[in-house]
Amino acid sequence: MTMMRDEPARPMSAFGLLARLIAAKRRDRADLCYEFMGTRNCPAEDCTYLNLGFWRDTDDYRTAAEALVDVLGDAAGIAAGHVVVDAGCGFGDQDLRLATTRDPARIHAMNVTQVQLDHARARNADPRIDYVKGSATAMPFGDGAIDKVVSLEAAFHFDTRADFLRESFRVLRPGGRLAVIDLVPLERNGRVETGGLRGRMERWASQTPEANVYGMTGYRALLERIGFVDCELRSIAEHVVPGYLAFMRKLLADPIASARLHPLIRQGMQRAGNPFEKSDYILVAATKPSLG
Repeated sequence: MTMMRDEPARPMSAFGLLARLIAAKRRDRADLCYEFMGTRNCPAEDCTYLNLGFWRDTDDYRTAAEALVDVLGDAAGIAAGHVVVDAGCGFGDQDLRLATTRDPARIHAMNVTQVQLDHARARNADPRIDYVKGSATAMPFGDGAIDKVVSLEAAFHFDTRADFLRESFRVLRPGGRLAVIDLVPLERNGRVETGGLRGRMERWASQTPEANVYGMTGYRALLERIGFVDCELRSIAEHVVPGYLAFMRKLLADPIASARLHPLIRQGMQRAGNPFEKSDYILVAATKPSLG
């Protein structure tokens, strides 16, 4: 399938972008950010994945990005005939991957960002995928209507993540499975690293609500309070972060390959160093109890 790419955008000043972000409402900021970013600023030219990838035996971004989707699908146990919700579907690559490799009956791919949904719909020819504009904290599905709920690098944005987890519990059928790949603050000696004022500013910029600032211990406790069982939480950062950072360093060092990136994004990446040094990259899976 031929990839659809945006036309080059006119460079926006840092001040202009910041002014628009400050003036916008929270959900409008998400639309503004991805409208500004478009698809030209995705990590690779041959796909519109945005995830960090699972870098085992590869240095190719698309292969790593698809491998991470496979990790998520395995954790959820998605198989033929299942009805799936993907909360925060990005530009839709992950849903095409899940549909072609696992044969679910239906994927409800949800997003609040119109530009991403428009792109996903424009290139999707799979009738099993239904793109839905809506919030993961208020899903338009009945109680017990869904077999699997997944979310890939999106739940830390949700306002709040706890509301998303409660909604997931509601829409899942008894025995249904939730799987989330997420970013949380690191915990050291029982304390969560919040990063002080700089951390608050970074969370504002990345649209991470303060209510979502807890580590794996708090995450597990929240799942159990909601009613989930068989809760599994583990760090997969060692297979994700180093490979992604190495790929991005290589991309940014190549003046031809990185020329497609917006100057603000390219400069931000060059200055960021390791933006994940105070974060843990985790895989979460949990089950809604069966009846009886």
